[in-house]
Parts: sequence; structure tokens; C-alpha cells
Amino acid sequence: MEKINLNNYLKSICDVDEPGLTLILSQMTRQAHYQKNNIIYKKGETPKHLSFIETGNAIALSQSSANRQVLRIWTTNQLICPPGFFSHESCNQNIIALDDCQISKLTYNTLYRFLNDFPQAYSILNSILRIEIAATELNIKSISQNNYSNNLDALLDALSIKIEG
Repeated sequence: MEKINLNNYLKSICDVDEPGLTLILSQMTRQAHYQKNNIIYKKGETPKHLSFIETGNAIALSQSSANRQVLRIWTTNQLICPPGFFSHESCNQNIIALDDCQISKLTYNTLYRFLNDFPQAYSILNSILRIEIAATELNIKSISQNNYSNNLDALLDALSIKIEG
């Protein structure tokens, strides 16, 4: 898979008249490294940033260890827009690094200041939300059409996911 950066990702999903806006926004991020099994977003905490996965993979899991379910998987070159980021509500799931991940993080306050400085950039935000809604719809559809109960335990065992709680 070809590695892309946040700027190229945003340009690919947006209909922005000024491509410089995606470059400015991508330069406002900070880099973070998560090792395998590190929690990127913790259930019960308010997410303070968006995450673009430069390298690695992440997974969202339900908390119940008895009936743990895979809610979503993110791969390299995908954006994690955690539940509660825009509404300032606590995250309803753990999002965990499946392997070592290099992530570009964009905080809510940075994004807010950027949108105040460049109101025309709301199309970037709309594009991000459109992608997230489509991904959520796809997850709901796949869960409702398939019974994953036999495969989930095997998947989690194979990935050696360790979660406290």
C-alpha cells in the first residue's frame, strides 16, 4: 500500500477550491507513536484529537469481555474520527493500536482555530464527516447482515489484544 500523508488524504476526499488549506491543516498536526495494544482513545474519556494513521492499524472494540465485538478497523492512510470528538462527549469504545502506529494528531482546538481563520475550509470538515457517516453505515450494514460471533473470538485471539477492565 502506498503511504500518503494527511495533506494528500484530505485533498483526495475534499472538494476544496484552495488546495493550500489542506496543506496548512496537515502542518498543524503533531506526531505520536503508539505501540501494539496501546489505547489511542479510551472509553469514557472525551477525545481531544483526530488521528490520521501514517503507518499501522487500529481497532475499536466493545468493552464487554464476555461478548467482546470488533466495531471497526482502521488501516494505514485512514482517519480516525472518534465518537464524541465534535460533540465533546466521552468516547463509547476503546480504540487500540493493533500494531505499532505512527499517527498525525489534530486537536479540536487547533481545528477550531483553523476554521475560524479559514471559514471556507468547512468543506474539509464536511468531507471528513461524510466519510465517517458512510463508514458507520457500512459497519451497521455488515453487522446486521452477518453473524460474526464465531469469528470474533478467533480474530481477537489471533491479534492478541489485551485490554484491562
